[in-house]
Amino acid sequence: MNYRKKQAVVVGVGWAGGIIAAELAKAGIEVLGLERGADRTPADFIMQKDELKYALDHDLMQDLSKETVSFRNDKDMTALPMRQTGSFVLGTDLGGAGIHWNGQAPRFFPYDFEIRTQTIDRYGEDKIEEGITLQDWGITYDELEPYYTKWEKNSGNLW
Repeated sequence: MNYRKKQAVVVGVGWAGGIIAAELAKAGIEVLGLERGADRTPADFIMQKDELKYALDHDLMQDLSKETVSFRNDKDMTALPMRQTGSFVLGTDLGGAGIHWNGQAPRFFPYDFEIRTQTIDRYGEDKIEEGITLQDWGITYDELEPYYTKWEKNSGNLW
């Protein structure tokens, strides 16, 4: 088979790759998206209350006993394979991790961005014990809000 050359190839078109591909296409760049995952439909999930299949067997996630990603904290460390799921979970279907997130990524509250300031204002600085590294984010909710809105529009986020 012969395919026309593209200007960009995006491998994995889940939430991150799909949005990158869409932004490139909006900029007039010809994009090819490659996805290995199954294209499930809503019918695949109707009345599915199978906690063994999804919550314990991780049916929507990459099987790290068969294929994995590696992890290291800096470039001088030996990369070690991740063999069990934790906070970093890779999706395996079209839509990637967005599928097992159920299309939801709720916003942080304005309070979360200024948690040190808000805590001091409400309870006093003496309530923050020595050694506690409670910090404001350095960006406010209002500064981030336009990006939240753009993310929700582009990702189809249901939250």
